[in-house]
Amino acid sequence: MFFNYIFVLVLIHYEYVLTATATSNSLVKTGNDPVCDPYTMNSDSYPSILTRLDVILTNPLTLRATTRLQNSTQVITFEGIVFPYGFSDDHALAACRSMGCSKVNTNIRVSWTQTQTCRFTCPNGTSGLQLCRYMQSYFKCPSNPNDAMSLKECVNRPFWADYSNYPSSNGAIALICTECGDL
Repeated sequence: MFFNYIFVLVLIHYEYVLTATATSNSLVKTGNDPVCDPYTMNSDSYPSILTRLDVILTNPLTLRATTRLQNSTQVITFEGIVFPYGFSDDHALAACRSMGCSKVNTNIRVSWTQTQTCRFTCPNGTSGLQLCRYMQSYFKCPSNPNDAMSLKECVNRPFWADYSNYPSSNGAIALICTECGDL
């Protein structure tokens, strides 16, 4: 009888805590939905389709990816640095075209230390900053690289593949684009 009484009290306390912590803004997640914390999130937790790839900084070359979650209208965005190895002049031209420019003046490898922050935004819109890390490299543009009008057309590997944890001593890319439109 005593144990039944304790069980009922624990159950009532458990239900009260769950009820007391719920608000009208609480998100209901299924058991399989990952909880998103923009300060620790990794895009690999979210199967998605790349919808945009923007160049947001040219030194070091920093990208912002926008992806739509599969079977959903929700999006996540994340930023990162381009890994320098394998980044050719064709890729640089596609990156410049992504910004509305038609020519590359400079495509060089520069030193980079991991002090820059990059923004990560969860499907619910919350965002936070993390230390930047390498997010993409080994681009492969269409058969005629001069046809690529955006760096998005040249993405052929998953983000963060193989090199996201490489030390920043590998450096980064710096671009100078010319003949830009109304920027």
